[in-house]
Amino acid sequence: MLLACAVFLAIGQILVGPPTKPLPDLPVLAATALVAVVIGVRIVHTPGAASAICGAYLLPASTLTLLLPTIPPPPLLLVPAVAFDLALWLQPAHVINLWPRARRHNSGAPTRTRLRAILAGGAFGLVFGLVEPPFRLFLGADPNVWTEQGIALSAAVAAAVCAGAATLLTARGTAA
Repeated sequence: MLLACAVFLAIGQILVGPPTKPLPDLPVLAATALVAVVIGVRIVHTPGAASAICGAYLLPASTLTLLLPTIPPPPLLLVPAVAFDLALWLQPAHVINLWPRARRHNSGAPTRTRLRAILAGGAFGLVFGLVEPPFRLFLGADPNVWTEQGIALSAAVAAAVCAGAATLLTARGTAA
């Protein structure tokens, strides 16, 4: 299932193409990636699924870029996916258990609430909006197009769009 979502992610990334300017390219690219990730996480319901989907997409895409230099490199999705996984699945009890003298208790199974989904989507969009532009500038993008204000605005828009898209994680169908 994760590989199918990685293929879905690849199709979306191919249709959208590499970003050429901060707005509207970065938010659209982030939302397209997040939809495939959300579908996979919703089906599999396992911590780390978002990172697995992005990793399964990035490995062949990066290899193809190395073999055919005319193909642009894929976007940096692994760091935003890890931020998504952490925001969605990490509970305060997990952090407390890192210290040996802390009180240990079983927190039960991780819960996916609407607030967690919104925070996870926002984290994905924000991290993607802040990580991708320096990568594009490193690849030779025009610094006059990729200004600091445009990057900050596109990161904020990507965070808001992805936070809204992540609510699909907790959406429930209605009985007719």
